[in-house]
Amino acid sequence: MEKTEKKSLFDKPLFATRIKSASVSLFPEAGLGYLLGPILALLCNGVINIWLVQYWDKVLMLGDWNPLFETLLPIVSAVFVIIGNLVVGKLMERKPSLAGKARPLILLGMPLVAVALLALFIVPLPQGNGGLGTFSNLWASVIIAIGYNLYYAIAWPIYYTSHSALVNLSTRDGSKRGLLSTCVMAAQLGASGLSGMAGGLLVDLIGLLPKYQYGVDANNKPLVTSILKTAQDYVNKHGGEIKTLISPEQANSKWTILMIIMICCLVVGCLLEYYFTRERITEENVKNLAVKEDKEDAAATKISMKEQISICVKDKYWWLIIVFFFLYQFGGQMKNNDLSFYSQAMTKDGGTTLSSLINTVGAIPTALGMVIVWPIAHKLSKSKTISLGGFLAFIGGLLAFIALIPSVSDNAAAVSAVSVTAFIVKALGTAPAMYISLALMANVLDHQEAVTGKRTDGFTMAVYGSIMVAMAGVCNGIIVGIHSLVKNSIADPNDALKIVHTVLGFGVEAVCYLIMGIMFLFMNVEKFTKEDNEKILARQKADCEARGEAWIDPQTRMKMEEEENKRQIEEARIADLKARCEKKGLDFATEEKKYQDKKAADAAKKEAFMNKFKKKKK
Repeated sequence: MEKTEKKSLFDKPLFATRIKSASVSLFPEAGLGYLLGPILALLCNGVINIWLVQYWDKVLMLGDWNPLFETLLPIVSAVFVIIGNLVVGKLMERKPSLAGKARPLILLGMPLVAVALLALFIVPLPQGNGGLGTFSNLWASVIIAIGYNLYYAIAWPIYYTSHSALVNLSTRDGSKRGLLSTCVMAAQLGASGLSGMAGGLLVDLIGLLPKYQYGVDANNKPLVTSILKTAQDYVNKHGGEIKTLISPEQANSKWTILMIIMICCLVVGCLLEYYFTRERITEENVKNLAVKEDKEDAAATKISMKEQISICVKDKYWWLIIVFFFLYQFGGQMKNNDLSFYSQAMTKDGGTTLSSLINTVGAIPTALGMVIVWPIAHKLSKSKTISLGGFLAFIGGLLAFIALIPSVSDNAAAVSAVSVTAFIVKALGTAPAMYISLALMANVLDHQEAVTGKRTDGFTMAVYGSIMVAMAGVCNGIIVGIHSLVKNSIADPNDALKIVHTVLGFGVEAVCYLIMGIMFLFMNVEKFTKEDNEKILARQKADCEARGEAWIDPQTRMKMEEEENKRQIEEARIADLKARCEKKGLDFATEEKKYQDKKAADAAKKEAFMNKFKKKKK
């Protein structure tokens, strides 16, 4: 009796990818699916990673009434984050449909992330908030813990792990995969940069953090801070009064409004990423290997998580790329999440404008890096380019310590100049790691498939996602823990905080990149790329012929499907035109000629433009 296979919801036309081409295109696939969509979707996470601890510390004043909880919550919750990512990795290994392994999870994660974003910022002001709040400290802590884990351990892993897998599953074409990797990392960087650039300005402009005015400086200018204790200590020592410019209650309400805006960006971004991406490698496996009617064959084809773990732990290249991502994310999150604290420590007004300046100017070399990294990588290899960049980033991190020299630290303009210069040098050095690391990880996964006949996307992306998501919380816990310890244990902590946040914001990442630079001198997986692709195709061909089916290589089959799709679209257009002509009493031949003439004219304009562009380029 013939089985009727139950179709997935994502096999319905409504959920079909809008990308029909056999090969990756710059637009709309790369432009919308891998750049604009992810920028909008990741924007909310950039805001959360950088500003959540500031919200806890300044608005809820969590560090004053429960500093141990503020420090340990992100660190302890990392366990739940890792479990969440492993579960998502397991979900990705369910029987895939033509929609893919990862793409459906992007849509499923979207509403969960939206709910979690609101949950992070619905905390009423607690009693510990300088006596201004009335809500129970205990229940405030419970709500904070639930919101944090709902976001980082459940909602965000569903989106982020599947989002991260798309480059590996998009194509086997190394150059196209490099393009998509560059777009994804540019999106991640762009979202983080926008969060830092706009965040620092918005905090001061619309009042996302409390602001207190107290006393005057040597130039008779008002002293302003977002830390109530700083103002209270000054008044207790020098007299005067504290004027509240923005209250914690006012700041608290504005975060909810900001999150609603972030949710709108998230929805648009997820829809763009879902509809304008395509998992060509998953489609290969579905059509060549994974679709088995016989249960025994299906079981033989399925790769368990245990098998994937066994393959990964024995692969030295896998360990190199995973340790790389650990260092990359640890250093990067320490820099990103500490930058607002660094700005507050290094400036006399305790504001966050310096962090916005650093992010804004630093975006220029980072964008430049996107252009120059791949030509260098094609000459030297991806791993060697990352290695050289790591050494340059180390030098850039060391430059920041010049701002601690007394003659420099007392001059606001000099501090800004040194900080920005250090960030620029470091940004140039970090560019290779940002833009080509995902493509290098895809090389590692392809090599595993060539050697073992099995892919480990599920486990690998679960580990990758755990690192990328959990590290934000771990770094925030380290930053707020050290910050609170120094702030609460030293009578005048200003100079100590300058040193602490220079180390946390610049020094930690510099050391991470030095280690990565040394480590990647031994990463040579790229030399197997051509051989790996040949082995994978040969295995697919042998399996296909063993089933008694005619072998068509994936690229040819995709081109055939593309032509068939074009034919169906053309047939549908002609049918629609005939129906319109019949309804309105028009002549079909005349209307068809108008269409064909316009099509020819548009093609001629496009050709003329391209010829003109080529001449200018020459």
